[in-house]
Amino acid sequence: MAKRSGMPQLLPPDLPNRDQPFAGDYEIVWSIYIRCGNLQKLRAVHIPALEALIGQLHGGKGWLYENENYNENRDRSLKRIIAVQGLKGPYTDQVFLSFIKTLYSLSSFWAIQARLNPSHPQGVYASARFQRENPGSEAPAVVDALVELQANFTDAQGGTFSRIFGTTRRISAAVPG
Repeated sequence: MAKRSGMPQLLPPDLPNRDQPFAGDYEIVWSIYIRCGNLQKLRAVHIPALEALIGQLHGGKGWLYENENYNENRDRSLKRIIAVQGLKGPYTDQVFLSFIKTLYSLSSFWAIQARLNPSHPQGVYASARFQRENPGSEAPAVVDALVELQANFTDAQGGTFSRIFGTTRRISAAVPG
């Protein structure tokens, strides 16, 4: 984590200092915990309900399922899914507006921090967090969500940076057929 302007932002290691505004592409990183008993129900019920609200952000390639068996204290009924949505740059206010509309289609209770200065060397950055104790029985039973709109430094680093999420596997919604 690097701090600049008092706001934490996950940055690639050895990112060179820059004075020029970031003018590249952006990405939205979704990390969502859903209360669900098993992976089959996650695929068949919760992921389609989530995508009905926020769209198919990952280009239909399937969400990544984070296997968190290493954490013995974790509630076993919580399943973490992850997606990274690529956005073509440069940043426009419409990018942020679309991001906010997508968030609020899922819940109206987000804690949002944002740096909305397009001339900042690290680009525009927004972090949104949503939590609730009892998601109810209606799918998707989202318990915790962290969503970040950030500059995509992959191209700025020569394509060498990649996001690693521990032990993951692709999980897609069940397709009726």
